[in-house]
Amino acid sequence: MRLLLAVTALAVSKPIPQNALLKIDRAAGYRNFLPTQMLQGFTYRSWSYKAGVLRVEFRNKPGLNLEWRVEPMIGTCDAGKQQSFQLGGNKVWWAQQGAEQVAWRCVFDLAGKPLRLAAASTAPPTKLGPSGLGVVAAHAKRY
Repeated sequence: MRLLLAVTALAVSKPIPQNALLKIDRAAGYRNFLPTQMLQGFTYRSWSYKAGVLRVEFRNKPGLNLEWRVEPMIGTCDAGKQQSFQLGGNKVWWAQQGAEQVAWRCVFDLAGKPLRLAAASTAPPTKLGPSGLGVVAAHAKRY
């Protein structure tokens, strides 16, 4: 019975619904790296895949947005960093870029091309901390 409860809790805790996961997988192919953990209170809203960039939007009840992005890496992975964290066994970088804060890490897709996995929000760091975005970026995986 305990095993069943644990499996049910894991299935419910997926941040992206199964039908959206399947559509993203078909559209994004090798770039279907997605968050396995989401910040408490944030729920899935929508996704898009245009010009080689996968975007998935999440929102919480007070109206804060978090955008997940998988995009081609340009330059070095740590370019533009202001902070770095070691989270979930992964090196994650963070920066405030204008009105947006972004936490990211880099991976290689199945074709060997470098990708930047990023969690971004226009919420100020006082409402959504850099390490919170970092946790989302650190725990992403290819579905």
